[in-house]
Amino acid sequence: MKKCLKECQFLSILKLTTIFISSYSIYFINNEKKSNSKNKENQILKDVIKKFNLYEEFRKPEYIIFSDLFTNKYCSDINAYSVFEYYLNKNYNNVYYIINKKSGLYKNLVNQHKTNNLIVINDYETKIINGELFYYLANSKIIVQSYVIRHFQKIINKVSYLKYLYINHGITYFKSNFINPELIYVKEEKRNIITSSPYEYNILVNKFNYSPSYIYKAGIARYDIYKTLKINKFERDCILVTFTHRKYNNSVFENSNYKKNLKKFLNNKSLIDFLQERNINLIYIPHHIELIRNKTYQQNNISYAKIKGQNKLTKYIKKCSLLVTDFSSICFAYMFLYKPVLFYLIDYNETFEFREKIINMSPNNTLFFGSLFLSQEKLIEKIKFYVNNKYNISEFLKSKFESVFYYRNKIRHKIFNIINMLI
Repeated sequence: MKKCLKECQFLSILKLTTIFISSYSIYFINNEKKSNSKNKENQILKDVIKKFNLYEEFRKPEYIIFSDLFTNKYCSDINAYSVFEYYLNKNYNNVYYIINKKSGLYKNLVNQHKTNNLIVINDYETKIINGELFYYLANSKIIVQSYVIRHFQKIINKVSYLKYLYINHGITYFKSNFINPELIYVKEEKRNIITSSPYEYNILVNKFNYSPSYIYKAGIARYDIYKTLKINKFERDCILVTFTHRKYNNSVFENSNYKKNLKKFLNNKSLIDFLQERNINLIYIPHHIELIRNKTYQQNNISYAKIKGQNKLTKYIKKCSLLVTDFSSICFAYMFLYKPVLFYLIDYNETFEFREKIINMSPNNTLFFGSLFLSQEKLIEKIKFYVNNKYNISEFLKSKFESVFYYRNKIRHKIFNIINMLI
């Protein structure tokens, strides 16, 4: 009997060791490579899922895993991180956050000596499930993401014991003309999602046909941080400019109205003279996908505006008194903070040509709240108006902004309760 028991234990340990050793070679093939890579990726995916299923008899679910878009080193979104930090502040030690070692967020955390409970992924490993990541995912109680990481999602769908919550990185509204690619990879029974707004809820239920039983009302977690974030009051006032990305290839982008009008706006002499006279900075933060086209954003192409990286976005959302954008979900952060938002459709005709079925960008869109511009001249007039009026917004506009959100307080605590309920 003892001999049989020892043999069984030995076989279990051998089986477990085999899983861990092979997990170091779990790679996902970049779809931009050769066309035959798709077949290889599918075969590797099956092998990965098999390893997760083999591990089921050994797993001890104890971890809550958080991640934002760690596969892109330029992205420093902190939505999932802010919930992770909330757990740490409540002395939970079973929470872990996946982070890209090359990201601005990681550098900030190292400088602040806040590196506890991080699963650090090298930039070249973003399509790899290494041994450490395999262990934490396989022993997770739930995986909480603000972006869908596609190779994660395929695993989550096929491994029955993995639980999932999507907390989003921005409110879904302007992209309401299509089925959200962030979630089409998620099985319906695992499609737990946080919604922040009645606008978004209606889109999820009525347009995407999501079941209300998987939708939980809370908010965007990082909005809690905006209220408490301390900013140096002696720094100059600023206006933030940010536009979301376009699905151009590089050759089309170089000749696009997007590029031409962006440079024209950032170098507008009338605007620059006005801001210089009032000692106001113009801050431009490119979308993390647009940063790949970095030649467009070299500082020597811009005469006055200061170009900042994505890791500075939270600071400048809090610091800057006015936002100029197209349909970036950052607009909702400004609405949340009761700050004026000016929507500039920088490439209106091109956008409809390239993204007509994707972006709800009609000038008649009611959520633009009358602050939409197709002309740079009229946009600049409105910027001057807000500056001269100390950025005050009307009571009517305040009430419209309030109608966007379910909650304005204790959002992370609400998400905290939802996670604990799901596990």
